[in-house]
Formats: sequence, structure tokens, C-alpha cells
Amino acid sequence: MINKIPFKLSFKLFECMLALIIAFSTYLGFHFYQITLKAQTIENQRFDIVSSLNDFRGRTDNLSYLSRHFMFTLDIEFLEKYRKINNSKNNLIYGGANIRKSSSGNNHSDNKIQAFSFDDRVLFNRVIANDARLRMMEQRALAHVLRENTNPLKNIELSASELQSEGYLRLNLEMMSLLNKLLESINHRFQKQIGEVVVESTGMIYTIPAILIVNLLLLLVSFVFINNKMQDYHTELEGMSFKDFLTGVHNRKYLMEAGPFLLSLNRREKTQVAVLMVDIDKFKAVNDQFGHDAGDEVLVAFSKTISKRMRKGDIFSRFGGEEFVLMLNNVRSVGAEHFANELRIQLSRQSLQCSSGAICYTVSIGMVISDEDSDLNQLISRADEALYRAKNSGRNRVVMAEYRQMAVSA
Repeated sequence: MINKIPFKLSFKLFECMLALIIAFSTYLGFHFYQITLKAQTIENQRFDIVSSLNDFRGRTDNLSYLSRHFMFTLDIEFLEKYRKINNSKNNLIYGGANIRKSSSGNNHSDNKIQAFSFDDRVLFNRVIANDARLRMMEQRALAHVLRENTNPLKNIELSASELQSEGYLRLNLEMMSLLNKLLESINHRFQKQIGEVVVESTGMIYTIPAILIVNLLLLLVSFVFINNKMQDYHTELEGMSFKDFLTGVHNRKYLMEAGPFLLSLNRREKTQVAVLMVDIDKFKAVNDQFGHDAGDEVLVAFSKTISKRMRKGDIFSRFGGEEFVLMLNNVRSVGAEHFANELRIQLSRQSLQCSSGAICYTVSIGMVISDEDSDLNQLISRADEALYRAKNSGRNRVVMAEYRQMAVSA
């Protein structure tokens, strides 16, 4: 007999252990995903800010270049490009200096970090102020050129000299120096943030494998324990006669032993079992016409055909005489009906050659679907009643226990 701990209890312990392992592993995986996402978010922010600052630097260079070339060439195309670039302003650049710290005061709490620190905003405000002064000097010089004047060449010379003045050049150089300092400060701060995340993820890299190894060991121990229990259970079952001598399929005893376990398993998993009672139509006439040996051959051929259609986990047993019971594991009503009809049609198209001629036969099937309160004996009884109705309604058909008759295929 099965040893000290009942099989059902040991299986329940195995389920609980597996659930805990899956839950903890899921938590670790999610935490590692958060760390990875945090690092990616920080890097994306750094890239966006640095790209915007580089664009801003390029904008300043372009504006200086276009204003000077317009002065010397009076090509209106340079002026139009200058105005277009001057009117386009990057939202991050012109709004970034006013970004405030989060209310929590923790830059890591929501995977975001402050775009600009206090020192960065000081530098940035100086950059914006220098940019405004440069643009004002350029626009003043452009206004001189565009304003009607009796001596335009002199006006161009005065305007050009303003854009080549020491003050204009110093402002340009100062702004570039401030931008370089700002970029250096931002890169350093973001790299520090990424470094902290890398340290955290490195810890997870070593922690996760260690914990997973422990989980795998626990799972292995649980599996060995359950496997031993299964072996004991299998040995006990093998010691009994659970096979039908003639057909080789399971007998009624096996059905009554394994059937409740299959129902219990499906109740736990919120799935259903279909119980089919299959009977060979007019089997007595086959015996009378062709002899009992031929009848036995029909039963063997019939059993082989059905056995090939059974899945792992299904139960197929001889219930008595020419009546057989099929328990289909984890099916729905529509799928079970479809299977039963396919099986009925396949059997009706078979013929068995014997010394007295070809034997053709049909089957009638009564079927019932389990529910949460299903009992095996009740299911077999209801399937038998459905089989009786199939017989009385003309045979060679499938009838559900819910008094819903299926159409016979042509």
C-alpha cells in the first residue's frame, strides 16, 4: 500500500512548492526588469538632453554664419534661413531650466531623474541670456541693412563690423564654453545615476542565479518525492488486474479506480470531463450470424480503432459485454460531441473480413459532461440513459445526457 503520507496530500505539497517557486521567480524577474527599465530610461533622458544641447549649439553657429553671409552677399536666401532657424526653438532647451525637483525629493522613485540641477540651471540661464544678446546684436545689424538708407554700402560696413566686434565674438565664445561645461555636468550626473543602477543590477545578476539554484534544488527534491509516490502507486496498480483479457484495454475496475482521480484533477483545474458510453449496435446478431470468434475479432478491432484516437490522460475501458466507457480529459461539450461523431462515423465505415464474409457494424454513443459536483457513478448512469435513448431513436447516433440529440451525418 502507499506509504505514510497520502498521495493527494503529497501532490498538494508539490503544487504549493511549485507555486511558491514560480511566484518568487516572477518577483525577481519583475524586479530585474524594473532595474533594466530604469537604466534605459536614464540613458534615454541623457541622450535627449545632450542631443538638444548639441542642436542648440548648432543653431547658434548657423545663426552667426547666416547673419554674416547675408551682410556680405545680401542674398535674401540667407535671411530667410536665418529667420526660420531663429523662430524654431527647442522646448527642452527653453523650458528645461525651469524644471523642478519631484515632490518626493527622490530622483529614483519613479525611474526619472531631474533634467537640470541647480548649478546646471545657473549655467543654462547664462547661456540663454548670451543667446538673447547675440540674437539682438544680429537683428540690429540686419535691421541696418534692411532699412532704407542713402548710403547702403556704408550701412553694410557698419553692420558687418558689429558682427565682427570683440563683444560679439566674446559672447559667442563664452556661450560655447558654458555649453561645454553644461554638457560635462549633465553627462557626469547621468553617468553617476547609471552607475548606481549598474551596481544594483550587478547584485541582482549574482542573487538571481543563487536563488534560482535553491529553487531548482527544492523543485528537484519535490519531484523525486512525488515520483517515488507515483512509482509506489503505479506498482500497486500494476499488481492488480486492470486490463481486459480479450481487448487489452482497461477493465471496469480500473475505470472505477482511476475515474474519480481524473474527475478530481479536472475539478481542481476548473476543466471538464466527457463520459461516453459506447455500445456496438446489434452485436448479438453478429455473434449469431458469424459466430462468437468473429464477434471477438470485432471487439478487438473496435478497441484498437478507439485506442488510437485516445490522448494521454484519457481513459478507455470495457464496461461489460459490448459496452465500453471513454473518459475524455479536459474537454468542452462541443469538442467532445465532435470527437464522438467522428469516432462513430469512422467505426461505421470499417469492415472486418472473416470466413463467413465482411462484417460491418455501427455504434450508438451516450455522452455526458461533468460539472463541479459530478460523481463517476452518476455520470456513467446518465451516459447509459443517453445511450438507451440513442438505441431507441434508431441507433448509429450520439445523444447527450441533457436530452439534446445530435444530427446523424449522412
